[in-house]
Amino acid sequence: MIKVGIIGCDNLRAAELVRILLNHPDVELKWVSDGELSGKRIDEVVPGVVGECDLTIDAAPSLDEVDLVYLCGSREVVARQLSSMTLPDGLSVIDLSGCHNLDYGEGLPWTYGLGEMQRRVLVHDARLVTVPGNAATASLLALMPMARNLLLNHPVTLHVAIGLSALAGNGAMRTADGFDLESWARDQQREVAFALRQCQSSFDQPVTMTVTPLAERRTLAVAARFKCRVDSEMIRQLYEQYYDDHNFVFLIDRPIVTADVENTSKCLIHLEKDDRAGLLTIHAVTDVLLKGSAGNAVHVMNLMFGLHELVGLALKGTGC
Repeated sequence: MIKVGIIGCDNLRAAELVRILLNHPDVELKWVSDGELSGKRIDEVVPGVVGECDLTIDAAPSLDEVDLVYLCGSREVVARQLSSMTLPDGLSVIDLSGCHNLDYGEGLPWTYGLGEMQRRVLVHDARLVTVPGNAATASLLALMPMARNLLLNHPVTLHVAIGLSALAGNGAMRTADGFDLESWARDQQREVAFALRQCQSSFDQPVTMTVTPLAERRTLAVAARFKCRVDSEMIRQLYEQYYDDHNFVFLIDRPIVTADVENTSKCLIHLEKDDRAGLLTIHAVTDVLLKGSAGNAVHVMNLMFGLHELVGLALKGTGC
C-alpha cells in the first residue's frame, strides 16, 4: 500500500483528491493536514465521505509516516511550506499549486506531471512532481501530437471556456475582490508556451489565450487554432498514433458535450480542419477538477509507484 498524506484541504481540488484516494485500492490515506481546520473531522470538511473516513485533520503530521505527500494549497502557501520543510529521504511530493510549473527541465529537480507528455520520466525518475494547470493540461493534450511531430510553426490561439465556480475554489489565485481571472489566464498561457518548447525545441511562435466562463462548473473546453497545411487524414493519423497507448485521451468525430467528460479523468479531442483557409482547430474538453487537477495528480502517483494508469480512476460520467 502507498501511504499518503495531504497538506491543505480547504479547496475543491483537495476535496476531490480525498474522495479519489479513499476509494483507491492501493492507497492508505494516513493523514490530512490544514492548520486552520485542525481538529475537524474530514467528513465535516469534504462532502460525500460520511461513513467512509473518520480521520481528524492534523496541524503537524509526521512526514516520516508516508511515502507520498500531496500539496494542495495556494502557490504562496505551498512555497512557504516547502521552504520550511525537511523532506525525508525517499519521500515523494506531488504539488498541485502550480508554483513549480516553469521550474522543470534538464538539471532541475521538479518533473512536469502530465503523463501523456512525460510518462517515461514519471515512471523511472520522478520524486518531486508539479501538476499542470487546468487550462494548460487541456491545451497541451490538444497540441502535443503536433508539437512532437514538429508541426507547430505558426502562432497559436487558445480559447478557453471554463466553469469558474470550480476554478475559483481550486486553490487558484485571488485578489481582495475575489478570483483574479486575468492573472490566472496569463500564467496558463505562459505555462503552455513553456511546455510546448520542451516538446518542440524549434517552436518560437506566440501563444495567446482568451477565457470565458461556463455555466457548467466542472467543465473546461479548449479550442486551439493555428495555420496548418497538413491534410485532415494525416492529422487524424498523428493523433490516433500518439494517443494509442494512453488511457485517458480519446479522439471522437462529433462535437463534445459536457456529459462526455464530467466526473471522469478523460480528455476528449475533436479535430476541425478548414482546408480552404489552412486552419486547424483542435477542441479538447476535460473535467476541471479531475483530468484538470486531482485526477491527473492520482494518475501521476500511479505512474510513479508502478501501478496501471487507470487504478482508482474508473470514474463515471453524469450522462452514463
